Amino acid sequence: MDRRTACLHQANAFREKALADPEHHDQWIDEAIKWLERAMEASCRAVITMEGDDGSEAPASTIEAMAPLRRAIVRQ
Repeated sequence: MDRRTACLHQANAFREKALADPEHHDQWIDEAIKWLERAMEASCRAVITMEGDDGSEAPASTIEAMAPLRRAIVRQ
């Protein structure tokens, strides 16, 4: 299960708690909203454009060096 789906499941669980516990309804809805926001963040993708000093594309060695960081950047 990906992060977005997990967040949506968690939000749904809090919505169900809100229905089952009217006394704390607002608290559970607030939690559900937080999880929905996390799901939206997980859906976003960052795009990085790299250029050399002269306006040309970045050298392949630079792109390869950034490869391990790509996953961390995409999840921001």
